[in-house]
Amino acid sequence: MEKIVTSGIGIFLSLFVLGNVCLAEKLEIGGSISHSLFYLLKEGELSQNVTQYKLFLEKDFRMNRGKMHLSFKGCYDSIKEKNIIPIELDEAYADLYFKNTDLRVGQQVVSWGTAYAINPTNYINPREFSLTETEFKGKPLACLRAANYSKAVDITGVVVFDYQPQEIPKELEMGLRQVIPGFDKFPEPQEIENTLKNMEFALRAEKRINSWDVKLSCFHGWEDYPALWIEYEPGFPPHCNAKSQYQRVNKVGLATAGSFKNIGLWSELAYVMPEKIKKMDLASTFFSMNKPYLQTVLGADYTFGDIYIQGQYIYYGNGSLISPYTQHQFSEKVAGGNYIMTQFSYRTNRIQSLNLGGLINLNDSSYVLIPQYTRPLSEVTKLSLRGILFFGNEDTEFGRLKDKESVSMSIKISF
Repeated sequence: MEKIVTSGIGIFLSLFVLGNVCLAEKLEIGGSISHSLFYLLKEGELSQNVTQYKLFLEKDFRMNRGKMHLSFKGCYDSIKEKNIIPIELDEAYADLYFKNTDLRVGQQVVSWGTAYAINPTNYINPREFSLTETEFKGKPLACLRAANYSKAVDITGVVVFDYQPQEIPKELEMGLRQVIPGFDKFPEPQEIENTLKNMEFALRAEKRINSWDVKLSCFHGWEDYPALWIEYEPGFPPHCNAKSQYQRVNKVGLATAGSFKNIGLWSELAYVMPEKIKKMDLASTFFSMNKPYLQTVLGADYTFGDIYIQGQYIYYGNGSLISPYTQHQFSEKVAGGNYIMTQFSYRTNRIQSLNLGGLINLNDSSYVLIPQYTRPLSEVTKLSLRGILFFGNEDTEFGRLKDKESVSMSIKISF
């Protein structure tokens, strides 16, 4: 399957670049380039000096029959070598338009959520939640998306050709070495074969009821991160066996969006049903969920004059919003994570903007504040100043991140 996908993308790129000009009406080229400096407050030194760039090309077919899209991205960090990516493929897909049906095939991002930044019903594309990111976007995957539109209900189906798991965070392993005797690292899980049986797929039904958009969806596939647990063998001290395994999962979700008296309202709910791994149920320590759990986002926003206010309540039944893994002990009841996310924006002279974002962990009262100032320098150039500040005790979720407090400056040019 992997060879088929790779060959298909290669053929697609060849058609895009070398395709017959008579098939298209126009070629659009655009992109952006930005340079950012990140300064760690605790260390008193620059942590990143990074240039990021992106280029996209789009070509429309004649008679409005579809289009082809190709984008590349890259970055160069003079401080961190791991942040150097000369250039890589971002998205590469083709759209085909029929009477009541649209098709999109290729490497793409599928967005189904209605909430801001945190979207439990965005099942398709893996995404790391990062407090340092200014753009929230999943990792593009090779898939086929088909959408059928009718007066009764709109139906969208997605088939993912190639499962792309996320890597186990190195920070997790480094932390466990300090607290668990005998722990070194988690082994690489057995790879998932690219067969029809192992393919991922999702389905969504969408309908507008009065002034509300209602989206009912489901997903069958694999968790983005492998399941992790630790088994102990008898002895003194007991021998530590770290285990990892990719885990099947089913999800069903409901997302809504609408308004009431100029107040924007939205909700997302996903019920996650991981396939049980029997060995993990017997483990002394586990980091992944082996039972069904709920993820919920409820939000609202309001604009009056130059002031914008937004708030969201977030519940993650797997324990943490910012980490894919949370440590639990055998037979321990997993406590869900409860959060409030807020955002306040003020536009001065309708040009400059001041923004204050916040995320509060209601379980341990720790929180993070993200102030930002943005000013356009020209029609295509924008300057941003940003800070990230963490508050709480050392044993709280955000308090333990105080060494990552930073201020940053970035200039972005779009074309």
